Amino acid sequence: MADPHRSSAMETGLVDDPASRASRDPLRAVRLLTTVFAALGGAALAGNLLFAAGGVARFPLAVLVLLVMASWWLWPRQDGWVAAVAEGVVTAGAALVLPAVQPVLAFLFGATTRRALHGGPWRYPVKSLVGLAGYLAGLCTSLSQADQVDPGVVMAGVMPLLGLVIGTFALHETVRAVGVERTARRTVGALLQATPVGLALLDERGTPRLHNHRAREMFGWHDDTFEENTVPCPHGTPITGCRDGCQSADGPVEVESPAGLVLAVHTGPVEQEHGPDHTVVAAVDVSRRRQWEKALRDKAERDELTGLASRAHFLHVLQEALTLHPVVGLLIVDLDRFKDVNDADGHEAGDEYLKAVAACLSSALLAGAVAGRLGGDEFAVLAPGFEVRDTVRLAKSVLTKLNGGPESFGASIGVAVSQGGAGSAELLRNADTAMYVAKREGGNRVRLFQQEMGEQALARQRDKTDLRTAIETGQLVVHYQPIVDLATGAVTSAEALVRWQRPGTGLLGPDAFIGLAEETGLIVPLGEKVLESACDQAVRWHAEGRSLGVTVNVSTRELSNSGFLPRLERVLATTGLQPGRLTIEVTESVWADEPAMRSLVAVRDAGIRVALDDFGTGYSSLSYLQRYPFDIVKVDSSFTRALGNNGRTEGVIRCIIALADVLGAKTVAEGIETPQQADWLRAAGCSYAQGYLFGKPTEAASWDTRTSVAFPSS
Repeated sequence: MADPHRSSAMETGLVDDPASRASRDPLRAVRLLTTVFAALGGAALAGNLLFAAGGVARFPLAVLVLLVMASWWLWPRQDGWVAAVAEGVVTAGAALVLPAVQPVLAFLFGATTRRALHGGPWRYPVKSLVGLAGYLAGLCTSLSQADQVDPGVVMAGVMPLLGLVIGTFALHETVRAVGVERTARRTVGALLQATPVGLALLDERGTPRLHNHRAREMFGWHDDTFEENTVPCPHGTPITGCRDGCQSADGPVEVESPAGLVLAVHTGPVEQEHGPDHTVVAAVDVSRRRQWEKALRDKAERDELTGLASRAHFLHVLQEALTLHPVVGLLIVDLDRFKDVNDADGHEAGDEYLKAVAACLSSALLAGAVAGRLGGDEFAVLAPGFEVRDTVRLAKSVLTKLNGGPESFGASIGVAVSQGGAGSAELLRNADTAMYVAKREGGNRVRLFQQEMGEQALARQRDKTDLRTAIETGQLVVHYQPIVDLATGAVTSAEALVRWQRPGTGLLGPDAFIGLAEETGLIVPLGEKVLESACDQAVRWHAEGRSLGVTVNVSTRELSNSGFLPRLERVLATTGLQPGRLTIEVTESVWADEPAMRSLVAVRDAGIRVALDDFGTGYSSLSYLQRYPFDIVKVDSSFTRALGNNGRTEGVIRCIIALADVLGAKTVAEGIETPQQADWLRAAGCSYAQGYLFGKPTEAASWDTRTSVAFPSS
């Protein structure tokens, strides 16, 4: 049985199986038979011309016939007008000299038919007319010379021409149609070879009968010997008998091929007229798409810097854990000194710091626990199925790991355990609250969430809301404490100290709300309000004839804020205060914040004085004092209170005064409450002092109008 799928396989772009590898030209046999027929007709005509009696013209015509036949064999597809004219001469001459036209018709039939098979669109119709015209011319001339024309002879000589014309035209159109089909098959073949889709036709046993080269690559066919069922079925059954058709509700099913590729397989039946149906398989390589999808999924699920679970993925896993487990433990881990590292050593060092923390967290995890990075320096650990005791133990293990390496990563860890159907938002809020409690208690510790913490957190949230309202509605008031020249007793300036007149509570000192303002970022608008009030008051005193400067405390967070310098310039421009009458007071913590230090240098370059508060109690460094000169160094009240009780303290104060003098700075002693303290400081060379001895902080409206104080006798 002939298989139509095997014929001309190479022209369709498909490779046959070995049994049908040899492909044939469908017109080859027809051309061969036609050529043989034309040769026989030519030979018969030449024989009649050579051996028939009478006429010298027969010999040249016979030679011409043989030459025409030779051109057919030598140039079967390239006979030109010379051959066509020669055919016309032969048919005309033979029709004149031969007693019967049958040999001429045989030659004409052969010549015209082979030209119809070999000729192009103009080759057959035009050139064949020359031979036909020659035959008609010779026939007509022969008939005109006869004494009597027999109608039967005329019909026998003319009627075959009609069949010749119709038959050869039909043959010519058939050849053209076959040519168009072959061109189309070649085009389809090129497309099938160029397509990235692997195509194969399988018989009922699953053996490939036809396939393109892409299918060979996909299915790992390296030779011409095919075994049954070499195309894998994702359902585990022979692919030709797969009832699911290798399809699912979502589309084609994917399978890994023997060549190691991930393929999306499509199948479909091909009905056969005789014998079992075949199966056509189309396979698409989706390996790279799967790699891209995995990369995108990993990018969405993994934090790019640390490799831990991303915030979005961690929250998704948390929600799933709460659905699947009756109890879920959660840790919120916030690094205690990441900002110092990031600001002092740069963002690259900060990134390496976070990577190291992530590695420590991963090494501390127990089976089933998941670590993630929520953002910045805040991490989280999810412990599904962990009771309170196990979760706290895990938190302590994490803290030990963070502190156990060559570099301590001190962290505040909040622990919360979900029981009784608590949602993810509540669990996160509870762990976050516990973490903030740990941080407020000094950091580097673990705190388990307790219900009272939540109440405290709510109270702190109310405090934050009320503080924001206080800033916006003018509940903040500024009190001023005098700073006195110890040599003359003159009041030279005043330190601005903020108070909160909280409704229902009374007047609150800065210790009650400055920490909250720092934590929430409200210190920035609060500091701006105090700066505006202090500068405006200094201008009013100047208008009253009191040449007083003003000192304003500025936090490190305010200085590191990018908007601080523009706000400072705007306040000075609005109030009209001269820069030299304003002193910005900072603590030693500013040295650990590079952006804040840059702002401080710009402040001093603008002519504003800078005072260093609480010197000797924080990050004291002689190198910083030398590199970043200060105009004023303030001696902390903890030293002045100890005067007279500890000779070592007196030595420390003398050293501070001498150091400030070497650096070209003045000293201001804080917390002076007795004349003895004032006398000792004046004798030690301290320039200025402030404290209750000279006046408590009070509102500007009730400030003492005196411009100097008299020291009581000691």
